[in-house]
Amino acid sequence: MSDGPGTSPTRLQDRAPLDGSARYVADLELPGALSAYFVRSPLAHAEIVSIDTAAAEAAPGVVAVFTGRDLAGTVDPLKVACPLKGYVTPAFHALPTDRVRFQGDLVALVVARDPYLAEDAADLVAVKYRSLPVVTDARATARGEGPVLFDDTAGNVLYREEHRYGDVAGAFADAHHVVRHVLRQERCQNSPLEPRGGVACFDAATGALTYDVASQSPNAHRVFLAEVLGLDVERIRVRTPRDMGGSFGIKGGVYREDVAVCWAAMRLGRPVRWIEDRRDHLTAAGQARGESVEIEVALDRAGRMTGLRADLMIDQGAYPVPPIASAVFASIVRCLLPNCYAVGAYEFTGRLVLTNRCPYVAYRGPWEMATFAAERTADLVARTLGEEPAHYRLRSLVAVDGPDPRTVTGVSLRDIPQLGRTLREAVGRADLGAFRARQEHARRSGRLLGFGVATLLEPAPGPWSLAEAVGSHMGPEPVRLVMDANGRVTVLTAQIPHGQGHATTLAQIAAGELGLPLERVDVVHGDTQLVPFSLAGTGASRGAALAGGAVLRAAQRMRAALLRVAAGDAGDPDRLGLRDGRVVSLADDSTVAPVAVVAARCHATAAGAAALDVSEVFDGAETGWAEATHCCWVEVDPALGTVAVDRYLVVADSGRLINPAVVDGQVRGGVAQGVGTVLSERSQYAADGRQLSVTLADYLLPTALSNPSVEVVHVETERPGDVPFRGIGEGPAVLAPSAVTAAVEDALAHLGVRVTSRFLPPWRVLDMMEEEK
Repeated sequence: MSDGPGTSPTRLQDRAPLDGSARYVADLELPGALSAYFVRSPLAHAEIVSIDTAAAEAAPGVVAVFTGRDLAGTVDPLKVACPLKGYVTPAFHALPTDRVRFQGDLVALVVARDPYLAEDAADLVAVKYRSLPVVTDARATARGEGPVLFDDTAGNVLYREEHRYGDVAGAFADAHHVVRHVLRQERCQNSPLEPRGGVACFDAATGALTYDVASQSPNAHRVFLAEVLGLDVERIRVRTPRDMGGSFGIKGGVYREDVAVCWAAMRLGRPVRWIEDRRDHLTAAGQARGESVEIEVALDRAGRMTGLRADLMIDQGAYPVPPIASAVFASIVRCLLPNCYAVGAYEFTGRLVLTNRCPYVAYRGPWEMATFAAERTADLVARTLGEEPAHYRLRSLVAVDGPDPRTVTGVSLRDIPQLGRTLREAVGRADLGAFRARQEHARRSGRLLGFGVATLLEPAPGPWSLAEAVGSHMGPEPVRLVMDANGRVTVLTAQIPHGQGHATTLAQIAAGELGLPLERVDVVHGDTQLVPFSLAGTGASRGAALAGGAVLRAAQRMRAALLRVAAGDAGDPDRLGLRDGRVVSLADDSTVAPVAVVAARCHATAAGAAALDVSEVFDGAETGWAEATHCCWVEVDPALGTVAVDRYLVVADSGRLINPAVVDGQVRGGVAQGVGTVLSERSQYAADGRQLSVTLADYLLPTALSNPSVEVVHVETERPGDVPFRGIGEGPAVLAPSAVTAAVEDALAHLGVRVTSRFLPPWRVLDMMEEEK
């Protein structure tokens, strides 16, 4: 089939946003709907002394003003469950009753006839605060410094884990050399085009709540809302609109705003709409990264990494964000930090701590710190040894030629029988000898050129042994395929597309297997009453690897049923095929019957109709890795400190490509995000906890003009088993920061500069150059 896997038909979902027919949460119209606006704290930490809502309640168009006292007793405290031993979570409220814990924290909810009246009235809510000491340093609060943020926790450390693999002490005692460094990342924003939002509608007669929300996981919303609102989960329906303007992880959470808006709809008996504005999004939606890690590496005389110690600190901010505890991210970093390198022994300490900052959330590749730590360490070790960083990587890869190759943390690598293939391909294309000669010549004339390489194994979503090592799993991926009597197929998926192209790629898999034109396959998603149940939703690069595998297997079963019926009692199904909407003879391509006719025959009996209603669950087993290598060439202006990306190369192994154009878009978009978080993006804080990046004039997103041109090369390695697809969603954004950082360090290496921070704006580059003079 021309539209099956391996081809790039126009994405089915692209016409709507281009012609203006797209419908987002903000476009949903419900009769009598009210608008919600949240009053937020201007202080990072303060006791709430009093809240006077009288003036706001009397304002034009205001229907109600709610505070934490109104919700008390009717909404259960929020807590985040976690499968990891030792995790401690505070109980907190949708609207606080005692104190605020970060600038932008919720204080009150104003509901009015329209959003403008609600926002105007919010200014009339008078709140008296008593300032409290502020803690913004994660390592300081882990040591017990600063105030404890919740009364029901003994301190601000929510989670601590310590793991040891092998004889770490012996490796360091026998080390020929030890390399030490502390790596830090600044906080950054998810910043999708469409901020958060939802519309809640409650039917008092039936006790049913419907919530239309921009969410990556509507079933997670459904289950969590049932828990805190005291509703039967069967009476809650959560839907995501057909169109969603991005997420990058931010819409994977169930937020206190969601709970308050749904409660308000129940209380008022009218639909309530909440649409976040950009300032609130930058201030309060959630922020990512911001971790630090202390690294020690023991090297033997040959430069092999015989021992590795890592001490990770994650700044949770003021509140956990359900449904996934951030402690899980710490464990993922632990398992992935050695990356694809051979490490003799490994010791890891990870801590998750509360501070008076905006809550920490998942961002495209929430384990990115593992890659940054591994790749910065590889560069710094190579510099210590006087080796070319790319060549050091090549000789340091884990051996995968044995019967059961595994990382030092015990994770299976059977899925990657040619580990290092992308690295070797990229190094060959980089022509390092020619670049080094050009770099030296440029330095003599005052120009600073740099080359950086970074490689990774992306858990996309990773094998089951990784989930076992982490101690948490997102579960298998369900799908349902239904063919009607006219030969039209519907794919019902728990995946929630928000820009990735699921409506096209999943349809392509089904169309290719069933021999149908792409336009005869519909993909249905985002309604908890219609689609298969999954708490995972979209995340962890599950779309191609797991959902794609489930669709493929379901379509294969449906194909077999169609061919059996077409062959009849005496025929041989193996001599038939499906092509262009027809059942054909494989001998001469002659038409046996249109697929629609065979489908009608199937629907003539209950058994036949059931054979065209296929459910499948796919878990990926010990597959689920994707491999990629990024190369970045930069020029640093020695007078201005600016960094220009001259060339960017990605060599990726994503298995069999479903839609090459979609894959290339994912790669280029991820690179743009990763480069932006190095060269311009930062969520900055003052010492008193005030946020300094609250508009897009302060928080500098990359633009089309600043993005580099990205050359993408694919090497397709088949996965073991019958599902050939690998994930690609998060790797580009995860790997790009390491490649850019390495290139900048390489440009400044002759000055003695070592880069240990991921944020490299011009002023920071100039500071590093000045420090080494």
